[in-house]
Amino acid sequence: MRVVVLAEDRLTAQGVEAHVAGDERVQVLGPGDEESPDVLLLITAELAENTFAVLQRYCRENPKEAPRLILVANKPTAEQLVRVVGLGLVAFMSREKTTLSDISEMLCAVARGAASLPQSMLGSLLEQIRTRRWNDQAPEGNDDLSSFTDRELAVLRQLAAGCSTTEIATALHYSERTVKYIIHELIVRHGLRNRVHAVAYALRQGLL
Repeated sequence: MRVVVLAEDRLTAQGVEAHVAGDERVQVLGPGDEESPDVLLLITAELAENTFAVLQRYCRENPKEAPRLILVANKPTAEQLVRVVGLGLVAFMSREKTTLSDISEMLCAVARGAASLPQSMLGSLLEQIRTRRWNDQAPEGNDDLSSFTDRELAVLRQLAAGCSTTEIATALHYSERTVKYIIHELIVRHGLRNRVHAVAYALRQGLL
């Protein structure tokens, strides 16, 4: 797993880099490294415009090739949350409560395909999408609004409620492997970035 650590100060970045590099599964890249990272680990107190500009540099035309974003920060606003989801957010961690060990565990979880967004923040994100037009670029070539299957919509409703893979499997009487397969297939088919982006897209289309 190739990781780029972005922080407000170099001291913080170096400390986190040294810690995560202790895991043999992690390769730490420099911000200017030509090799594309698998994960961006952003550590900041507040999300400023220059922060979004830095993240934008890592975006790719094909969302599937873009790095996954782990954000360690103070709680962002709903508007900021929508923007970072559009830039690949898969996990949020509260800066004041997060330890180096927590970061290592989250990196491992994200490498396995997990996503983590607190229920309170997920609620804010969904409400933001419901009450206004989302300005993030919509995936192209998906004009058929009925292209989600019934079981995909059932899984998306569970994701929108903040359920884990295990909870979804229990609620829908599927195996966890089946749930993961359904999520993977709908993300790939619609050119989405991650689970949160999938829920947001379905909401924007009026399907949830």
